Amino acid sequence: MKRILITTGNGMFGKALAHELIDKEVNLRIMVRDKSSCSITGPRVEIVTGDLDKPESLIPVMKGVDTVFLSSPIGPGIVEREAAVIEAAKAADTGQIIKIFGAVRHEGDKLDMMHVKVLEKLKDSGIGWTLISPNSVMETSLLGQAQSVKYVRALYGSSGHGKVGLVALKNIAEASSHVIMTDGHDGQNYELTGPEAIDMYEVATRFSAALDAKIDYIDLTEEQMTSMFMKFDKTMTPERMELEVLCHLRAWKEGRASLVTETYEKLTGKDPLSTEAWVQKHQELFRKGMWPMVLAKLMRRFS
Repeated sequence: MKRILITTGNGMFGKALAHELIDKEVNLRIMVRDKSSCSITGPRVEIVTGDLDKPESLIPVMKGVDTVFLSSPIGPGIVEREAAVIEAAKAADTGQIIKIFGAVRHEGDKLDMMHVKVLEKLKDSGIGWTLISPNSVMETSLLGQAQSVKYVRALYGSSGHGKVGLVALKNIAEASSHVIMTDGHDGQNYELTGPEAIDMYEVATRFSAALDAKIDYIDLTEEQMTSMFMKFDKTMTPERMELEVLCHLRAWKEGRASLVTETYEKLTGKDPLSTEAWVQKHQELFRKGMWPMVLAKLMRRFS
């Protein structure tokens, strides 16, 4: 029976994949920095301690592993962290690494350059590899807007009319699970998207339909977006803002996220979740405590 290592068990991609694999015929090893923070359980689930910033901690974690699912937090340390995983996997004679990459065309920005460096190292490692490349993820792109939907009845961004093939996290996890559980995926780059590419004005229309409440899209400049984020998140820095927000919205605006593929359907035999269906599924997160429009518009003036 295969032993699968998920490098960031408490991360967005890692946790979603773990839930997909719990009932599969695999031994699942979930790596976290703090065992007490991980609540995933199952008959073949092993929770282990490891730290991407401490390469020495990865050596025992990698023992006996057949496949590594590699994802890491967005940040300036991506190259060093993921290179350490590749080195540990190579030393342990691990047969396969499945890496989260991306379908948005970042075209030479800092985030792109970091992932390309990791990919070059992965290809040179001699380990079998497969890329899972989602377009922008609905959870990261939309869940963070729950408060603005509730209190000002609006979505914010700086992507203009740029279209994006938003994809649901659940669909990414399902596709990743399929790749892990089946053969024939070496050297493949699976670009995963939703069923259509739409701009944020249309996303707001989908929110309005799903929530039965008028939701507007308010397009800002990058400077206005940065000011708003740093006003409400005191931990935000200009570097984080660029890597986590602006470079993505810039790609949307310039048409570099409009890709739509049938990859998810081909891998799973199912249709991907639409934006409206995703909002309906998560509607209570946006609807509960929603302010009346008159108060929402008043709040906009002071936000």
